[in-house]
Amino acid sequence: MTVSFWIIIAVFLVAAGGGWHLFRLQNRKIRKLKRSLLEAHHKTHQQQETHTESLTHWEQTEEKLRGFLQLMDTLLNTIPNPIYYKDAQGIYQGCNQVFAKKVLGLTRDRIIGKRPQELTEAMPADLAAVYQREEHIMLEKAGFHSFEAPVQCADGQRRDFLFSLAPVLDREGRVDGSVAVLADLTEKNRAAQHRIQKEKLEGVLETAGAVCHEFNQPLQAISGYTELMAMKLDGHDARPYIDKLTAQIERMRDITDKLQGVTRYETKDYAGNTKIIDINKASKPQKTIG
Repeated sequence: MTVSFWIIIAVFLVAAGGGWHLFRLQNRKIRKLKRSLLEAHHKTHQQQETHTESLTHWEQTEEKLRGFLQLMDTLLNTIPNPIYYKDAQGIYQGCNQVFAKKVLGLTRDRIIGKRPQELTEAMPADLAAVYQREEHIMLEKAGFHSFEAPVQCADGQRRDFLFSLAPVLDREGRVDGSVAVLADLTEKNRAAQHRIQKEKLEGVLETAGAVCHEFNQPLQAISGYTELMAMKLDGHDARPYIDKLTAQIERMRDITDKLQGVTRYETKDYAGNTKIIDINKASKPQKTIG
């Protein structure tokens, strides 16, 4: 065999060895790539499962939250008292139907997101200022606060309400808003006022009865003596004075008659800030309607 032949053989073997080595390297890379792809596929599958679980959990949580909000809304609307809550800027963030319809006479979507000053057609400015001042007091105390104030209701009447305010705190314990529960005190206040008037009337009747009892006897005596003096002094220059005295006695008798006829407690101003019983009004029969 010639040298050329062996050279060709040698080159072939070298080429074959290099090719085999290259094949092994490529094959190793392919196996690594397959493993990487399998691992990536496995991780992707795990991530998909995790995502699916997270999505399911999120949907369940969202459904629970939606149910909780629905429950809270139902509870708020079941409570007969007007309720509202505001954020730290004094903007309405929610209320129940009683507050919306019976107090403001508006739908909730027209209330939420507004300040009281923006609802002037439903809330007079003077009352809004009172509520705002009391809410500032509650914010300064950062605690429960209550006060009484009139409320312009949707039917046009001003009724007396007790406001019970409480702060809403954020995670850091800072005031983030307030919630208010209103209680109608109108009938209670009227009953209390009626009771006070009744007690005052009882005192007036007792006093009037005592005055009339003690006053009538000397008044009758004065009246009798006056009549005798009138007969004795008939034609005398002093007779006109007797007639004037008789008129004043009749006036006193009329006053005692009115005192005996007092049926209610009525007063009138007297000498500045003092008040006295208005005998004329207190003894007049009340007009009945119908």
